[in-house]
Amino acid sequence: EEGAGFVLTGEVLGQRPMSQHRRALRLVEKESGLEGLLLRPLSAKLLPPTVPELEGWVDRERLYDISGRSRKPQMELARRLGVTEYPSPAGGCWLTDPTFSSRLRDLFSHGGILDGEQALLLRVGRHFRLSDKAKVIVGRNKRENSVLMEHRGNRWTVRVVDLPGPVVLLEGEPSDEEVLKAASVAVRYSDCGGKAKVRWERNGEVGEMDEVPPASEEEISRWRL
Repeated sequence: EEGAGFVLTGEVLGQRPMSQHRRALRLVEKESGLEGLLLRPLSAKLLPPTVPELEGWVDRERLYDISGRSRKPQMELARRLGVTEYPSPAGGCWLTDPTFSSRLRDLFSHGGILDGEQALLLRVGRHFRLSDKAKVIVGRNKRENSVLMEHRGNRWTVRVVDLPGPVVLLEGEPSDEEVLKAASVAVRYSDCGGKAKVRWERNGEVGEMDEVPPASEEEISRWRL
């Protein structure tokens, strides 16, 4: 899709004993269809030469031989290169998180595309699959509500009126029934304790309904991702 000649990653041989040993790295290369085209610059000198190195696209002598669980070599390299801002080295890959991976499978199984915005939204809030054509994301706190509002785009925003409650994003092409389901989810996670008035809007189009009941525990369990 991008027209790239090869792929490079930041993997380090032996840094994660269960997933970055030699056999695992080789398996990733094979299963991804990138045999010879997956370059790991930080550990390249400890691994068989790749096509980019053999063809001279990349100078193997300028690559590294980092291995093991310590992050100190990478941090020292970052210092030498003038890189001062980077994520905490303690975090793992999001794909190993059961909740995130479940949401990602749901995205792909319903024809979605993983871009930067979707990758962000998959990590935020509570997610509920209402139907093949509709999904909701519910903010859990002020920060997540702000993120959802910032990235609402062409999605419906659903909120309880005049009471504290979450921002709910409704994705897809929902039917009227599914809009009401999203409204019931908004009520469920609001502070009203019963029925409430709910408003939904998208690109200037607005709807609302009084006395929306909260989604039941059974519905929440059935829809939750």
